[in-house]
Amino acid sequence: MISDKKTLRQRKAFHFLLDRFTKHEPFTKEEFQTATDWLKDSTFDTHWSKHYETLVVPIEGTISFRVSEAFRRFVTWESFRKYVTQKRHVLADYTTQTFDTVLLFEFFMPLTNEGYLRTALDALFFKDSIMSRLKNAGVDKVKTHFKAEPDEAEDSYLERVCDWISKKFVGYSISHVNGRYRASDLKTMKEAAEAASTVSGRYLIDETTAIVRFIFPCGKPAQNQFHSTAAYFEKLAGDGEPETKDEAARIRWFFYILFVQSIVEIVNGEDEIWLLESGFKNKLHIWRVQNS
Repeated sequence: MISDKKTLRQRKAFHFLLDRFTKHEPFTKEEFQTATDWLKDSTFDTHWSKHYETLVVPIEGTISFRVSEAFRRFVTWESFRKYVTQKRHVLADYTTQTFDTVLLFEFFMPLTNEGYLRTALDALFFKDSIMSRLKNAGVDKVKTHFKAEPDEAEDSYLERVCDWISKKFVGYSISHVNGRYRASDLKTMKEAAEAASTVSGRYLIDETTAIVRFIFPCGKPAQNQFHSTAAYFEKLAGDGEPETKDEAARIRWFFYILFVQSIVEIVNGEDEIWLLESGFKNKLHIWRVQNS
């Protein structure tokens, strides 16, 4: 009998939440308690905190709640019943970090280079490879972008630089896009057809491009606890820090000696290599093979 009452209340809770979720209507905690027939506050508070509180979101400035989007996982009685019979936390507690300045670099190159490119970039996940790049660039040159401490030994200095790099350069992503390109000067349809009949007369070329993307946040972030009903973007839009510009310049330089050189060297032979830079600065860098 007790089990039947409990199941009945769970069904009432399910139908109440489903109704408010479907209609996008707010409700109070007391309305939910009444609808589910939990008359004892102590019993209701236990079930509320254990099962239902994670399915609702407080409406800022009121005593009301709305049903969270997380409820979409439990819009059938079977899935809801399974959830309320065990203790689960369906909404993660997030903290936010908002950076006012970001550097975004995107390399565009033919897909045929992807394998070589991954090999070259993966090597830079290792400390000895980073150390070699720094030394090849020249320690004195590195010091113009990353200041050394007074009387700091070279080994200690390079270790400190590596520690900074390890926090900034943590990975990359590769995506594939399909494109079509014109391989010669603009032609009429007749001229293009005539050119296509020759051995090397391709006019339109279909090509899959690999885009290698790097994202680097700069400066100190504004931090807060994330609440889905809060004015998130307004509250976390900081003014930035004075040293952000210097850090962005430092990241750009290290990105060149660590990544750009490796990428250009490994895909050497392509007619053009494009690097799109955006965020702090918006630039398009093009490496083009010189005509002999």
